[in-house]
Parts: sequence; C-alpha cells; structure tokens
Amino acid sequence: MGLTLMITGAGGFLGRAVVDEAEARGHEVRALTRDDLDLASGKLPALDGVDCVIHLAGSLSGDWSVQARDTIGATRGVLEAMQAQPLPPRLVLASSIAVYSADAKGVVTEATPLEDRPNRRDAYARAKLAQEDMLRESGLRHTILRPGAILGPGRMTTAHLGHGIGGTLILMERGGEVPVVSVADCARAFVRAAEVTGEGRALNILGTDRPSRARYVAALRRTGWPRHVLPLNWRLLMPLTWLLSPFGAHLPGLLRPAVLRTRMRPLRYDIAAAEVALDWTPQDDFETALDRATEGGG
Repeated sequence: MGLTLMITGAGGFLGRAVVDEAEARGHEVRALTRDDLDLASGKLPALDGVDCVIHLAGSLSGDWSVQARDTIGATRGVLEAMQAQPLPPRLVLASSIAVYSADAKGVVTEATPLEDRPNRRDAYARAKLAQEDMLRESGLRHTILRPGAILGPGRMTTAHLGHGIGGTLILMERGGEVPVVSVADCARAFVRAAEVTGEGRALNILGTDRPSRARYVAALRRTGWPRHVLPLNWRLLMPLTWLLSPFGAHLPGLLRPAVLRTRMRPLRYDIAAAEVALDWTPQDDFETALDRATEGGG
C-alpha cells in the first residue's frame, strides 16, 4: 500500500531523485520546492493524510548566515508545523556524514562520537549538527540519514580529495576511503526510511564500493580532469593551520585545523546498520556512479 510523502527540497539535486524513486514505488508525493514557499515561515501546506515528511531542504554551501536561514531556519519551520498537528507524521531528515568528530579514527560507525566542538568546524557541518539536535529535542518520530558525498550528473568531485585550482588537483591524502554514494542509491535509502518503522535512528548512507583517494583520482583523470595532480601531504599544513587559528572564522575550510583533519584523515566507514534497518543494499559501484556523474558535464 502506497504512502503519502511530503518532500521538502524536492527541486534540488537529491530531491528530484527522491521524488522519482518515491513515485516509482507507488507513493503519493507532495513535493515542495524553494519556489513554493519559505519553509522558515512554519506554514507548510496541509499535513492531513501525510504519513512521512522527508526533509531535504537546506544549503550545501554558504557562510553561517546562509546556513542559519536556509538550513536551520527551514528545519525549525518544518518541525514547528509538524508539532502543531494532533498526530504528527514521521520525519526523515537529511543530515550528513560531516557530523562526526574531527578526531574520529579507524572505522566510522553510528557509534562514533559526534563533533562536540561545532565552532571549530565549517558552517555546513555546524548546521547539520544543529538540525539533528533540533529534531531529537522535538519529540517527533524520526529517522536521521547521514549521506556522504553524493555522486550524480554534474557532481563528480568531493572536498575529501583536496583542493582544485584550474586543471590541477592538490591531492592531500592517498589512503582511506572516500565516503561517496550514488544519487540513485541515496534516493532509495531515503524512500526506504520513509517506508519502514523504527524511531530515533541515525544511519550512515554510503556506497558499498568506497574508493581510496588514489583510485578516485585515477578514475577522475580518465574524464579529463584534473590534468595535473600535485601531491601535498595534509599533515604538513597542520602547523600553519594552528598558527592561523586566531583568524579561523575568516579562513577557507582547509586552513582550519579541524576541517582539514575531518576531510583528509584516512578513515574507513561502515553501513551495516543501514543495510539491516532499511533492508537496503547500494547497487552502484564507484566507477558506475562516476560514469553517471560525467553525464552532467563535470
């Protein structure tokens, strides 16, 4: 039997894929885009009959003022509108793998500590941490999904590789796994989270085929970019980042110690909890996901 799903951020990169997946699985979709309304107003369309809200709206970039408006403000508005209902629907929140501690080591699972000093992180990570806190405090039935970097048409790279300048990539680490997932696999996970019960969970959403940085860059170079790769071990930058720490709020992310460690530390990741809880297995290997990403033109 199909569900009635309200999807915020339905016009975005992930949102369009989630809408398509939900409709393909026979669900009724009430799609909300940025053009439809200001979510921060708390005035959602009627929630009568909605079984689950999939909240994807938010900003992937921008400083704290942008995140406060587009991510935190929007989430607050959605939560307030749901709390005003006599019988609120469930909510599935799009968080991020970025919420884990900058000091994480080894294998990142859902038991890995979250960042306990948000101010040392970039605005995006801080906003995602705030979203999760708001949802846990809301009393609403919910599931939190934490995707990694989502690969799809037009989205080929990730900040976990290093810094690109023109045709050159400054590669700061070769080992560890790059936390990526195809947009198709990610969309299936969100719809499955709306379909299954189980409240208060937070689940990592990544592909099963997570490449090393060396493998990622080798595959990326076959697309024509980067033309040149300049190795620069990120650990050599750490003394400089500490010297610049007093100016942290005004520095690019990779010149902030915690941000640099978060993006470059050679970690591995575990998705067993999501596979079991959602009865979900990622289908796309890394090369397939990257091939599809090139279809969007880089």
